[in-house]
Amino acid sequence: MNILILSLWSVTPNSIGGTEKFVVDMANLLSESNSVTILSLGIADIQIPNVNLHSLNLINKLDENSLYLYLENGGFEKISESLNIFIKKNSFDIVHSNSLLFTNMIKNVPCIQTVHTNKTEFEASFPSNIKNKILENIQIDTHSSYVTPSKASEQSFIDLTNKTSTVIYHGFRPDIHLKNKAAVRKKYAISQNDIVFCVPSRFELEQKGQQILLEALSSIKDELPAFTVLLGGCDNPYVKNKSYLEKLFPNLSLKIENFSDRNDMYSLSDIVILPSRTESFGYSALESSMLGFPLFLSNIKPFQEIADGNPSIVLFKNTPEDLAQSLLQHRELIRLHKLTTPPQHWSEKFKSTTMIQKYVSLYKTHIINKS
Repeated sequence: MNILILSLWSVTPNSIGGTEKFVVDMANLLSESNSVTILSLGIADIQIPNVNLHSLNLINKLDENSLYLYLENGGFEKISESLNIFIKKNSFDIVHSNSLLFTNMIKNVPCIQTVHTNKTEFEASFPSNIKNKILENIQIDTHSSYVTPSKASEQSFIDLTNKTSTVIYHGFRPDIHLKNKAAVRKKYAISQNDIVFCVPSRFELEQKGQQILLEALSSIKDELPAFTVLLGGCDNPYVKNKSYLEKLFPNLSLKIENFSDRNDMYSLSDIVILPSRTESFGYSALESSMLGFPLFLSNIKPFQEIADGNPSIVLFKNTPEDLAQSLLQHRELIRLHKLTTPPQHWSEKFKSTTMIQKYVSLYKTHIINKS
């Protein structure tokens, strides 16, 4: 098959976000037996064997704010026009999109839409007129099949659109290499004796909840072993949040980075905590658990699905008080911070090969149905 993968965001080596990681993993796995092209609205700057990468080059320094402004000023039509020009120059059997923004833009090629935003995230992502346009396009679209990465996001998609979807859990493709911890800690000036709590997610405080963790740790600081808090995903749009938290929590040892090398980020870590308020899936949670880290997750529904069947995952109610209590209850787990291989039956559920098999089957069915 000749497959086009559409990425809303830039595809670069320093991407931590699950959406971009999903695009890269799909391209790597599909390219083993298919012709694969990635087309991004942002920068396409990564080397993937046997994969063609292109960018529409419509928005300079693409981020959430610049995209919002671009769409407010007629950008929706420009994206649609440029996208169809690109597709007409090629001959794709299937288009796989990772954003509802692209719904119904492509008229003559069958499409798969992986829905990476739940209803709450969708409402916050686009200007009102664009949200309405996307919802209208979903209702009239006859070229797409929709995929959601969890049962929770499946229900959220029904609530948003009154349309059904196929649930295909994201699969973990093992591409993280843990380095010598002492050497990496020396590089980042982190004490060799500290427990390192890591939050490996975009530095968007309202959704990802980093402040909840810091409030919890601040309240029980003297009851835990010495620790450093490692906050990843701090790229340019969120730099202001870094100074805000550093001023708010001067009593905590914080290391806030963008981490162009995720291998470094995980190699520094002992315990992973994800206090998200909302997720459609939770790629960082899956990644962290597959690597064997003791993992604390807020008890939102997608995280409950990931935690099911894995004893190394602790769920907590998402308030500073409940998180603090949970951390104190698991002080021995924190003190030992051993990497633990996930249960085999749990890992099978999230294998990358399982994910690819299900997507390829869906591709073929959709192509046949549209021919």
